[in-house]
Amino acid sequence: MKQSRYYFIIAILIIILIASGCKDDGGIATNKQIDASNLPTMVSHNVQTLLSDSGMTKYRITTKTWLAYEEQEHPHWVFPDGLIAEELDKQNFDVKMSMQCDSAHYDRTTRMLNITGNITIHDKDGGEITCDSAYYDEEKALWSLNSMVTITSKDGSKIETNQMYWDRKANKYYSDSFIRMQAQEKVLEGYGYESNEKLTTYRVNKVQAIVPVNDTKFPTFN
Repeated sequence: MKQSRYYFIIAILIIILIASGCKDDGGIATNKQIDASNLPTMVSHNVQTLLSDSGMTKYRITTKTWLAYEEQEHPHWVFPDGLIAEELDKQNFDVKMSMQCDSAHYDRTTRMLNITGNITIHDKDGGEITCDSAYYDEEKALWSLNSMVTITSKDGSKIETNQMYWDRKANKYYSDSFIRMQAQEKVLEGYGYESNEKLTTYRVNKVQAIVPVNDTKFPTFN
């Protein structure tokens, strides 16, 4: 009996030591500092909200997931599941422009919007822009459209390129890249381009080719 009691006491001591070791490990884990700046300060789902600028309602935002990081050096918002952003007229709240994409990142310090994946932009005049990635500088009201850019006006004129700038303050498009434009029953190829937003007045700086629209030998844009 004494020997059994002796083994029982040893077993209890071993259990206590193991339990103490687990607590110590847990204590070490819980004492680690968590960097709050790496965590979102707000997580919202299935959001539709209005955003203001200088006291005026300017945008309507619709998104499945909105992550706000307000504790970082550059506070920013992340929309990992896509974003629909509508710019509203300040007087009557009509939609001036709408943009849809697969994901977006907005830096609140620089006021730069970085968007990627299946981007579609519609303006109030009936024009449409599609591309794979884009940046929007809110301060300059300047879009940088990149990768497989297609711009189509209401009357059917179309531009295809891999980079285009859209200056909304000057109401114009411009590019130094290779462009292909279909307008007035012909297709123009060249480098360097500038036009108004409706694509009705334009200039191609270095024209490489002018081909009738019905010419089946004309290659497709890649």
